[in-house]
Amino acid sequence: MSSTSHSYINTARTLASISQQRSTGELTLTQNEHSWRLYFFQGRLIYATGTLHRVRRWYRATKRHCPKFQSTPIVHGEPWEYQLLSQSVTQGHINVAQAQEVIKMSLEEVLFAWIGDLTLRSEWSSAQRFSFKNNAALSLLLSSTQIEGVLQESQKLWKHWKHLELESLNPYTAPTLQPSFRLDSDSAPPTLVNLSPFLTGRYTLWDIACSVRRPVTTVTQFLLPWVQRGAISLEEIPDLPNLVRQPPTSPAPAVLSGPLIACIDDSPTVGEYLANILEPAGYRVLKIQDPLAGMAILSKYKPALIVMDLVMPTANGYDVCSFLRKTAIFQNTPIIILTSQGSLVDRTRAKLAGASDFLTKPPDPQALLSLIRTHLQSVMSAPGNVTCQCWDSD
Repeated sequence: MSSTSHSYINTARTLASISQQRSTGELTLTQNEHSWRLYFFQGRLIYATGTLHRVRRWYRATKRHCPKFQSTPIVHGEPWEYQLLSQSVTQGHINVAQAQEVIKMSLEEVLFAWIGDLTLRSEWSSAQRFSFKNNAALSLLLSSTQIEGVLQESQKLWKHWKHLELESLNPYTAPTLQPSFRLDSDSAPPTLVNLSPFLTGRYTLWDIACSVRRPVTTVTQFLLPWVQRGAISLEEIPDLPNLVRQPPTSPAPAVLSGPLIACIDDSPTVGEYLANILEPAGYRVLKIQDPLAGMAILSKYKPALIVMDLVMPTANGYDVCSFLRKTAIFQNTPIIILTSQGSLVDRTRAKLAGASDFLTKPPDPQALLSLIRTHLQSVMSAPGNVTCQCWDSD
């Protein structure tokens, strides 16, 4: 019997036992720095998620099944994803079927990781802290039959992943089309041309599969030959910033792991001012004083967003912004211009140069953070109408 079969059987037995015993609590799966967590109430699944790309997973699921989803900025308790779904169902913004599809999609990713990794350590913690205010909240929970159906789909996906010999790859990595590779629409496969807006290092294989509505196995199999020839690299990227805030309970950890923000300004004082705003909010900050000398640094670290001064000794912000927009890896990177010159002419010129937004100096901390969150969240939106009609049928 294969290791995959052993893992599937163990997973199925564990889930069946929780269901049969009508257990309430949390099942935690851990490996190194990452963990997965499944929440249960009387044997029914509340939600399943993990520390790896938790927010991206949420965006994928809601984008697929609740495209007009609107969230509340503050929720109480974990899992916050379930709290948001429950609120939306109660308020009539989405229906129970949509909410359950979101839960199933997140569960499928968690089970895919569980089935495919025998090194995961599991731990059950009994808990009675879950409370449900109404029947609508209870109606979202997945039954044992629904859980079993998702498990079978996850098993199929994993078996296909293994059959295609993709086990050495990580679906949470992001493909980046190398600048040295010239994508000629006349000679390149149409599907690769269609996927090129996603090959910027900002979308994981899971993200792309969701956007083009194809299995992650199909997307990865198609890109593999280009990865093997060096035209595409697969890189680890951070999660998106959290879209909700929990009530304060304890100090934030000192180690930052959020999106990287590049601050381009010749004044070190401005760089420190921005860092004092961004780092407490969980962002990492890359300070660059010379934009011309800093281009290589930008290309190396590929920041998620760039905040840039307009007037600098060695170059002006318009030219730098225009140059970045002509560079493949920064074509879709949000760029916020900072300047003391806030006239309509300056704003218009900045937009024409490719700036995403504009703030006067010194920026208001809350206005800056709000603008950054808005632009980073838009990363999960599809980069245009992407048609992938060239896939072979399953």
